[in-house]
Amino acid sequence: MLKNQRFAWISLFVRFLNGHFSTKIIIKAFVGAFLLSNFIFLSLFENLLLNFISPFLTLTGIYIIINLSRAGFFTAGFFIGILWFYWISFSFIYYDLIWLIPFVILFVAIVYGFMFWVASFPSFVVLRAVLLFLVSYVHPFGFNWFNLEATLVLGVFEPSTRGLIFIFLAAIFLSLKSKFLKFIPTFICLIAALQFKSSEAKTLPFDVELINTDVTQRVRWDKSLRMEFTNENLDLINNAIAEQKRLIVLPESSFPLFMTNEPLLVDELKELSKKITIVAGALAYENKQIYNSAFLFQDGNLRRMDKKFLVPFGEEIPLPNFMQDAVNKLFFGGASDFKKAENFSDYEVDGVKIRNAICYEATREELYKGEFDVVVAITNNGWFVPSSEPVLQRLLIKHLATKYNKTVYHSVNGSKSEIIKPKKVFWDEF
Repeated sequence: MLKNQRFAWISLFVRFLNGHFSTKIIIKAFVGAFLLSNFIFLSLFENLLLNFISPFLTLTGIYIIINLSRAGFFTAGFFIGILWFYWISFSFIYYDLIWLIPFVILFVAIVYGFMFWVASFPSFVVLRAVLLFLVSYVHPFGFNWFNLEATLVLGVFEPSTRGLIFIFLAAIFLSLKSKFLKFIPTFICLIAALQFKSSEAKTLPFDVELINTDVTQRVRWDKSLRMEFTNENLDLINNAIAEQKRLIVLPESSFPLFMTNEPLLVDELKELSKKITIVAGALAYENKQIYNSAFLFQDGNLRRMDKKFLVPFGEEIPLPNFMQDAVNKLFFGGASDFKKAENFSDYEVDGVKIRNAICYEATREELYKGEFDVVVAITNNGWFVPSSEPVLQRLLIKHLATKYNKTVYHSVNGSKSEIIKPKKVFWDEF
């Protein structure tokens, strides 16, 4: 009897899938999702022609998705979750939880599938487009990396709310049946979405040494290599002093230790800071709490700058306390969440006001608000390479640098260190 009931439920489920998820729907949804994700992959080629094409592919992706069925919306969101965020699962390798990788990918895909599915409820294409537009501003568990404004970082359009609104309006007009109402308004919307001017953001008026390292996460916290990494960092600082640099920036966790527990190292760095200002990543331990921090050594003094925004499910569990403890015990050996700072940290070098950012913070819009001149960010991408994560991170930073007219000095482990400036008008690139 139970066996027959089981087969009956399976048969109903299969019939449900066949009635809603045809091969045609799945293919169209994948194409729409891939086109909406194209900027991540085309930016790898650093080709002006591909950059120009990219936002038109994004427009096509939006057009395809807003004209899908409800099942198609869910499927498109499902594929978006995979194409944008498959790499989230890679961090579980370093907790010896490789078996969780497919489940994490599936979980993320279902979350974004559900978000897209909710946007599909109106039958009117305009309302569907409005809801899909709003989905970009919904951040599950506080994770804000699904940002459709950033899809316009490549090409001729402005990567802003205004630019995105007109791209969505263009997709809506393309969905109309009348040729007159379709092409002329679409053309007008594309003109309105253009970026018309370039901004000149402030830069540091002195020489900066942005350190780039390639230490794998597997060995980053190997205690037997701690002294080797420390000595390498000291050599880099001394080389920068010899080259008369004013500031040296080392990546997140460049010192794989609790800096607060290393008084001899702190004294040595203080002494070196009389010749050069040093910003370096390490952990801090205070009152039985762990902090992900950047340490500023300047003129013989030390200042600790703690991270304000923690990575969901990486540095904190964004769930109620009783669930946090259960997740930490089950997957992370009982480890506690990192403690977060109450505010962002600013400091000055030669009169220039600098805002500190640690990894994920550099992609948070809140960081770019306020009175300061430039951002100095430190990151460890060793958790996720090789993957498209560093590319997406860079595009998100570029988007915010453009939106708030800020220059970001980004020192990274595992991917490229660089100075990220606001996007220029496309024709200025020639």
